[in-house]
Amino acid sequence: MKDIPKLPYGQGTMSVRKDGSIVYKKRIGNPKKECYVYGKTPRECMKKMNELENKIDLNDNLINETIVLSDELEKWLNNIKSKILKEQSYRRLYGTFSNQIKDSNLGNMRINQITSDNIQILINELNSKKYSYSTIKKTYDCLNDFFRYFSAKNKIDNPMLLVTMPTKNNVNTEEKEIEFFEQSDIEKFITECGAKYKTGKNKYRYGYALAANIYLGMRAGELLSLQWKDIDFDKNTIYVCKTLIETDNPDYDNSNPDKMKKLGIKKIKFIVQSSTKKSKNRYIPVNSKAKNLLLLHKSNSEYTDPDDYVINTRNRKTTTIKNVSDTLKSIEKAANTNVQNSGTHTLRHTCASLYFRAGVPVETICQILGNSREVCEKTYIHFIEEQLKEAASKIDIIEI
Repeated sequence: MKDIPKLPYGQGTMSVRKDGSIVYKKRIGNPKKECYVYGKTPRECMKKMNELENKIDLNDNLINETIVLSDELEKWLNNIKSKILKEQSYRRLYGTFSNQIKDSNLGNMRINQITSDNIQILINELNSKKYSYSTIKKTYDCLNDFFRYFSAKNKIDNPMLLVTMPTKNNVNTEEKEIEFFEQSDIEKFITECGAKYKTGKNKYRYGYALAANIYLGMRAGELLSLQWKDIDFDKNTIYVCKTLIETDNPDYDNSNPDKMKKLGIKKIKFIVQSSTKKSKNRYIPVNSKAKNLLLLHKSNSEYTDPDDYVINTRNRKTTTIKNVSDTLKSIEKAANTNVQNSGTHTLRHTCASLYFRAGVPVETICQILGNSREVCEKTYIHFIEEQLKEAASKIDIIEI
């Protein structure tokens, strides 16, 4: 019986065949697959396996010379990230790839030629073009995540290790001021939300619900996925546990758009996701103004069963963010508010402004809005500065 060495973990196994020769089995290559070599002695088998590994590594490197970054990155997105990310998160990541990487000079480079300098050039270009810090960071994170995976898989150096992400202070973008309703706009907006035609019919199907969101501060997707069972009018709370997202429709045939139009099949479909944007369900308070507006909306709604959506269509389904945004803009125009043609976040920002100006601590506001403290402080920095000035002014009247 031949002496067969016990190999370390991960180095495969050796065994003696009936004819007295030795077979050496080991998983090698990328992706790994089980390979066999035969010899008269363990030493001969080890030599043959080393030769086979070198040959396979050489072939892998030859293949890598033809790989373009955008192709390999897209494959990684479709085969890896799409399986582990929520639909909305995957769409955002894919959007970053499509908009910032795919058609860039870096995206068209062969992957084995890419250096840290090439990646740094793309990051610096985004900064020079005045993209937001968030967009640059998402691009950096996408590339960092991909190259960490690709370098480990192919046993190559990771070029991202020497790439520097600009600090917030070094990003050239101009911060956009948030839009919100001052008190005069709030009054005009709510009045118009309750407007009726001469027939007595409500002018806006879900006007009162939009008005209520001035005091609730929900994201548009959260408001559209809200069901009556989520509102506790006795305890004056709303349980926020869902959000409406848009996703690609698997039934849509891109090669035949005319047929899809005839069949009424749309490229994008909307689904209710059973978690919020940050995956943190929360309870939010309903003050008397929000409660009255929600009850007015309920009294004018056709569908008020517990499972019905608070904002729904005539066929009892949830509506879309675009429809709500269009309605919001129509109300602003008719009400002649100072803020015009704004998006759905205006109501959320207005709610935040009311809380800040009432002196509510930022920690509490974060919990109501479902934001991290960092995001809340960054978004509403001017309200925080107002609070600080107000606090300082109170000290002025203290006699020493």
